[in-house]
This record gives sequence, C-alpha cells and structure tokens, in this order.
Amino acid sequence: MLKTFMYLNETTLDSYLSSLEDGLRDSIEAKTSKSSSVRGKAGVGVVAVGGDQEDLREETTSRSDTASSRFERLQRLARADVEASGWIDVLSADGDLTDIGIGALIEIECEIYIPEVIKALSPVGGMAQALGQLQEIAPLMAQFGGDMSKLPGSDELDAMKGLANSLGADAMLVGEPADSKWQVAGKLLDAHLRGEIDGYARVVGKVSSVLRDGEWKPLLALPGMNLLSRAQRRDMERKGPDAGQEANWLRGPALMLDVLAVYR
Repeated sequence: MLKTFMYLNETTLDSYLSSLEDGLRDSIEAKTSKSSSVRGKAGVGVVAVGGDQEDLREETTSRSDTASSRFERLQRLARADVEASGWIDVLSADGDLTDIGIGALIEIECEIYIPEVIKALSPVGGMAQALGQLQEIAPLMAQFGGDMSKLPGSDELDAMKGLANSLGADAMLVGEPADSKWQVAGKLLDAHLRGEIDGYARVVGKVSSVLRDGEWKPLLALPGMNLLSRAQRRDMERKGPDAGQEANWLRGPALMLDVLAVYR
C-alpha cells in the first residue's frame, strides 16, 4: 500500500531500523549487466573466417534511502522477527490490547484527533500565535481609530503569551479504535508533523504506559506538576478530572505511546 504520512519521527525510525539491520545505509546501489553479440567476417585471400564477439556492459544505479523506504523495511523486518521487535498488528482492540505490555511496538487503525485544549495551546496556530498576531496589528488598529479600550495591554498580552507557551508545547494525539472503549494517545513532536491529524488513520508507536479500565491521566502537563511528588501526582490521577474537564484527560482502558508514525 502506498502511504501518505501525517507524522513520521525519522530519528526514532532510524534507531529502530539500525537495531534490526545492524546499522543504517545511506543509499542503495543496484548493478545490471548487459551483453550483446557482434557478428563479423574477416577474409584473408580467398579464405574467410566468421565468428561472434560478445560485448559486455555494466550499469550501476544509486538511489537515496528515503524515510518512506526505511519505514517499509522496518515493517517487514519487525513482522518477520516479532520476538526481537515486539511488533503487534492490532486487529481487534478489545482482544489484542487486553494483555499488552510496556515496550510493545503496535500498529492500530483508529479515528485520530488532537483535543481542542491541546490544539488551542499548540505553538503553531494556537493561542500563543494568535496573541502575537494581535500584538502586531494593535498599532495599526489604533492608527485607524479602532476601539482599543477592550483589548489587554502589552504587559497583559505578554503574560498571556508566556502562560500559553508554558502550557503549549508539542501536540497530543488521541486515537479511538472502532467498536471499542480502548483509546491510544501520544505526543507528536512538531518537527515531524507532515499533515493534519484528523480522521481515520493507522498509528504506529511503542507502548510507554498502560491505563487500566477506570484510570485517568491528564493530557495537558500543567505548570508546577513536575514539582509534585510521585505520590501527589498519582493521587491526582486517582481522583480524576473535575466535572466538565473530562475532555482534557485520558480515561482507561488506554495506551500511552511513543508515536513513530501516523499514515493512511
């Protein structure tokens, strides 16, 4: 199947592939040989000698080893050696994910989206960018007599941008397989995004944690959470979200993934 990638982490791809191939290759070379026969006739006096002469030519073709071709090889190698790769093709979420463990490399088809709160805080197209654009056009609005009284001042806008930047980092994908209560989620590094994260697609990633049925995990890392002890964070997760905040949390059964690829 020809693949259109919405996300592909090439750094992780190269790391996985080098483990299965004992290194990486920069290019692929293919050699082809062509031969042709030349029929000739030489005459000496009244005696003629005939024969064939073979002409050999060798051609070498070099091709770049692209990320797409490396991903295709990774799939083939991982499926051929499940013991080494931990690869699992998830055909039925309810059946295949029940006893899954940390470290498994899974491929699953699901409906994917970025939660609205994460999208709003994204560094690209999110609140921080909108506030920056507002700061840029504010002088122009004032010059043409626009009502600036209801807009926050420069200091307030800077503070809001700082908060947005502290909250918003990389996007967070959530995937929901059809006819299942399972979910998958994982961070998407902005540098590896290639398209819009929306609709049905196939997600490939390594399992980093498992949420059992009824467990909760916040999708948004709030400022100061890293100052909490492990026991405090776990207590917060046991209590779950406040009323009306459920959309900002992941509810088990679910998998947290180190996402390698998203494609269709």
